[in-house]
Amino acid sequence: MMPEVLIRFGLSEALKSYCDHLAQSKIYTIDFQSINLTDRLQKNTEIFVYRIVQELLNNISKHAQATQVLVQLARQANELNITVEDNGIGMTSEEVNLSTGAGWINIRSRVEYLKGELDIQSSPGRGTSVHIIIPLS
Repeated sequence: MMPEVLIRFGLSEALKSYCDHLAQSKIYTIDFQSINLTDRLQKNTEIFVYRIVQELLNNISKHAQATQVLVQLARQANELNITVEDNGIGMTSEEVNLSTGAGWINIRSRVEYLKGELDIQSSPGRGTSVHIIIPLS
């Protein structure tokens, strides 16, 4: 199902609303930042990016044991930079490379569909940082 706020107001407002909703659960605090995202993106791009960030936050809720999360979207020229970081338990590089859960498969396939780049940095006890670059036309 598609969130109404995504359809009506766009990606930035939809993710802000989603982050605000998660923050109310008190699982962790979320710092949401949207930079230069004033114009709407293509509909498919907005939907896929929303689902990617939603899945990353879902993974953090389930596995990271984090207390702080940063979600940042920044539009620069013809690309969208997405960063999702947490201060949770982290993963080994082997766990990052071998992640085959449905969430990671969905994230990777959506990034690939958008012809984007995915970089995951994590280490045990030091949290996880996911950086995605999506080209925009």
